[in-house]
Amino acid sequence: MGSEKVKKPIYKRWWFIVIAAFIITAAIGAALDNGEKPNTASETPAIAPSNETPETSADKVKEEEVTKEIIVTMDVKEIADAGIVKFEGTTNLPDGTELLATLSNSDGYGGQSQVVVNNGKFQTKEFSKSGKALESGTYNIEILMPIASVQPEPVKELIGENSENLKGEYVKDGEMGKIVEFSKPIEIQGAEKVDHNALVENYKIQINDYYKELNNEYEKHKKSFDLAAWGEFARSFRESTTELREEISESALNPGERILLGPACADLQMLLTAYASDLQGRGDSEEVKRLKGQIDEVINQ
Repeated sequence: MGSEKVKKPIYKRWWFIVIAAFIITAAIGAALDNGEKPNTASETPAIAPSNETPETSADKVKEEEVTKEIIVTMDVKEIADAGIVKFEGTTNLPDGTELLATLSNSDGYGGQSQVVVNNGKFQTKEFSKSGKALESGTYNIEILMPIASVQPEPVKELIGENSENLKGEYVKDGEMGKIVEFSKPIEIQGAEKVDHNALVENYKIQINDYYKELNNEYEKHKKSFDLAAWGEFARSFRESTTELREEISESALNPGERILLGPACADLQMLLTAYASDLQGRGDSEEVKRLKGQIDEVINQ
């Protein structure tokens, strides 16, 4: 009887083992893939809601603009000594701001001093009348900040290109742009007040006297010209009218009055020369007419 071949169980067969190993390997790989796959939903960072709304942003911008504004403050006090005065001032304008101080009165006095703000303060030069005491009376002190374009760059950065950051009662619209203008009246006790009208009339009388004297001498020499006598008269006349002109320039008259009267003395001397030329046959009638007209105008004003 032949022997019967015994079959192996299926799990012991080689092909079963290979298939099983393949399935197990695939299963392990899938499991690993699932474990390492990032959870997109859980790892996405949460975005915190913004507390800043368009309204609050605008408020911040507005607040920054407000902080740039300068409500200009200013004051000055006078320091007088025997009729010579200077001024000390305080202001919140930026350091380096250039100002112009002007002192004036109704009689035509005017003096100026350029100053620069330093630590919120400024000080003018001394105001006087040719180094002497000012006349007693009411004066006006004015402090002017010119337009921004003439200010130093650091100042412009603070006040604005057109001084738009400056506010308050002293900020004015000038012809060329915004300016700062402060003024107040002050009383100065100085030299005795001069009667300008009386002083002007006194100098006019002296000019007229010299004018008459010159015309009389000219008429006399027209009849009989004496060169030596005319020369002596001319030297004395020039000296006298020069002294009068110097006296006028150093007088208590205001600049406008001095400008009116001083040149009349020069016209008298020029007329003297014109008369001398005429007496010697080299006259210029038009020049004589012009000079006499100018002298008459001063005397009769």
